[in-house]
Amino acid sequence: MVVGIESKRLLIVPLLLGAILALVYNRIPLLYFLALVGGVGLIALSIYNIKYGILSVVVAMPFLPDELTLLLIILIVAIFSFNHLFGKGYAINKSFVNIPIILFALVIIIATLTSIDPKGSFRDLAIHLSAMGLLVVIVNGINSKNDLNLILTSYVFTATLVALYGVYQYFVGVELDPAWVDVASNPEITTRVFSVFGNPNILAEYLIMAIPVSIGLFWNTKRLIKKVIFTLTTMILSVTLLMTLSRGGWLGFAFGILVFIILVEKKLLLMSIPVGIASIFIIPDSIMSRITTIGSLTDSSNAYRIKIWQITVDIIRDHWQAGVGFGYIPFKKTFETYIRTMPIYHAHNTYLEFAAEIGIVGLALFLIFMFIIYKYGALNAAESKDKYIKTISAGLIAGISSLLFHGIVEHVLYIPRIIITFWIFIAFILVMLKLDKGDIKKRDTFNVEKESKLWENQL
Repeated sequence: MVVGIESKRLLIVPLLLGAILALVYNRIPLLYFLALVGGVGLIALSIYNIKYGILSVVVAMPFLPDELTLLLIILIVAIFSFNHLFGKGYAINKSFVNIPIILFALVIIIATLTSIDPKGSFRDLAIHLSAMGLLVVIVNGINSKNDLNLILTSYVFTATLVALYGVYQYFVGVELDPAWVDVASNPEITTRVFSVFGNPNILAEYLIMAIPVSIGLFWNTKRLIKKVIFTLTTMILSVTLLMTLSRGGWLGFAFGILVFIILVEKKLLLMSIPVGIASIFIIPDSIMSRITTIGSLTDSSNAYRIKIWQITVDIIRDHWQAGVGFGYIPFKKTFETYIRTMPIYHAHNTYLEFAAEIGIVGLALFLIFMFIIYKYGALNAAESKDKYIKTISAGLIAGISSLLFHGIVEHVLYIPRIIITFWIFIAFILVMLKLDKGDIKKRDTFNVEKESKLWENQL
């Protein structure tokens, strides 16, 4: 009798849930209903294992509106925090590498509070802090190479889908924004693909980070089917990068591949010379024409950037101590007080942009932070005895290198999806450091504990 009562009670839960879903289904459109069901399912999966939440961000981010992406990230961070405090108790990884990240976070918070437009600065602050929160989740939620490999493979497949949509745009022909190309210098160019990103340069930023990871996965695997798959993904990503006609993206990609070769197999440097020469005869005329204008001062895009850089230097000179405020909105407002005939959004140079937004000290802290990431990431790629960690670390470092090199001619940490991808890459590099069997302290060239105490004294 008791068993029967308990069975009836258990039946009440799914029946009640079904009734609620039926009621909701009749009240809202089907698309919103499916999103709601998917969201509830995602929450359940993330509570069960946070890696599913991480995976959902990596896969869904290119296709979601920025607001939904941030909401998803905040949700994942909240679930992780709840589990850490009251549930599974994820251990928080403590590392010296965390210190420059914390310092940079403090700098952008202060730059927001002291901004000429704090409300405008909060947009960028919210994106960066949310992405940093996701970094904490990734570093502490991924504890095996299998989990990391699943997420990285999913990331490459997602990037390939994004790239395929760009290929589709190329063949159907999408409208070319006149601001994207100097028609006088490149009259033969009629299309630049942008996929889901709305701008070819932003698509290029996304692709040049993904390609080295795809190459790394190809380089690591011994299975023929996987080599074929990652050869295809690399080719699709690379061809789409060409179709963006992003000169900065091409330069960033070339630099990233150079970094990958140096870290993984220096002998390939000799092979790159004949490959480069042969490509001259293969690349279409429209792309070659675009390449020849990279350093041209007569190209309107180049002249436009140089003028922006000159004015940005003037802003830095007048606000070098603390900057005008974190984010593109304070920068845009300040820029317009120097010249009203150039309604720009950013400085088209990440380093000048940061110097103008958060001051010289803030830029210096960002560069120190990146130096430390490079130091330990490259050390992992160069010295790890684990082939997977060595190769994938090289791919991640090469992806970051590509983006930061592109940052010389573009402000790459401006669009939310690129900002989030940047911090995800930093997180993956830190996961690699954690997973490596060799202890950093044993392999380092100086005493990390002593250096850590030095940083603490400076704080």
